Amino acid sequence: MMQAKAGWIAVAAAAMLLAGCGGSDDPAAPPPVATAPATPAPPAVQPASATVLATTSSGMESVAFSGDVAYLSTSNSATTATGVFSAALPLQAGSAWSDTPLGDCGLEREDGGFPTRAPGLRALGGELWLFQAWADKGADARPEHTLCSLATTAGYKGFVPRDGGLKVCSGESCSMLSMDELKLVGNRLYTNAGGGQNVLASNDGGASWKVLAGRFDQDICTHPAFEVVGDRLLVGGECPLDMAFLRAYQLGGDGVSLASKEALPVSLPDLENRNVQFIQATGAQRVFAGVEGGLLRSEDGGRSFKFVIEEPLSGGKRYPYIRHVLALSGKPDTIVAAGFDKASGKPYLAWSSDGGGKWTDISSILPGHARDLDSTSAAMVTSLSEDPQGRVIATVNEHENAQGRLVLVTLGSAP
Repeated sequence: MMQAKAGWIAVAAAAMLLAGCGGSDDPAAPPPVATAPATPAPPAVQPASATVLATTSSGMESVAFSGDVAYLSTSNSATTATGVFSAALPLQAGSAWSDTPLGDCGLEREDGGFPTRAPGLRALGGELWLFQAWADKGADARPEHTLCSLATTAGYKGFVPRDGGLKVCSGESCSMLSMDELKLVGNRLYTNAGGGQNVLASNDGGASWKVLAGRFDQDICTHPAFEVVGDRLLVGGECPLDMAFLRAYQLGGDGVSLASKEALPVSLPDLENRNVQFIQATGAQRVFAGVEGGLLRSEDGGRSFKFVIEEPLSGGKRYPYIRHVLALSGKPDTIVAAGFDKASGKPYLAWSSDGGGKWTDISSILPGHARDLDSTSAAMVTSLSEDPQGRVIATVNEHENAQGRLVLVTLGSAP
């Protein structure tokens, strides 16, 4: 009797177990069939996009961020002088922009006698700097300044000249050395004032400058590109004309002199006559150099470079002049490159998710890309930056130094 009861208990327990697992209490029912878990759908590819935040009839040159304020610089034209405008962060399409006084640092409107010019802006070391090209308009014209900074004094918040150390005189004729780049490394300023092969350094906030490369004078060649990587100075450009170069020098211990005027070895592919557009470090060892029709990358602090973008000198469909590279903060392998495509006259924008190995061209999202090519001027990206909110912000001119657009760029997802 006990054995029969034990057997009944075992059968009942088995039935309860099957029921608890979703089975049937009918001994004749077929066993449950296992099903494979559903394969999740791949994430949708998010397209890149561009949102215009502000427009001007004159050209936009650069945008800089200082504290909780954005500053935007614009070129002069036949009807307007140069300008710097400010807006509270975060920037949006409805942001209110106000004029920032330029004082003696403003460039007057151009009536066609001189090319239009635009000031560049850099937020460096807690200061907002402005730099711009200088023109000799004669002794009777209002003096122009090439380097200024934003100052707050009693009753005045605007820009003041800081270019006293850049004055060059020959006899009774004097000029101001102008630059198209200004960088801060530690507490030292570096610039390419004067053009040619010039790189100057200052350890007193720009009051005086020492020559690292080139000479303290104006050169007929365009401004060189430069970067300081550790204790090495990299310099690149095209001087004499059609003679591209990229060199390295050992800095002295003070950072404002060279240990030797002898160039250090740099392993390079054949640059042919591809002028070096910029040199920029995006990490301790990763350095990019933009050249006509391509982009070089170094992973050893500028000791060797290889092409990561290379278009043929002739016969190709694209020939980008890449003049800006941005590595996103917190995402050092996400790189954005920008400039213009000489082959089409349209703005150029591309990005990489693997540190610059593979690139996705997203130029078509930019203002000015859809227009037909004309022979008067190229549309181009004039600056590329990341705002304090971690967003990519670009300034784009739909025509050279005209029809400026401040653009919020969304990269989308990698293909």
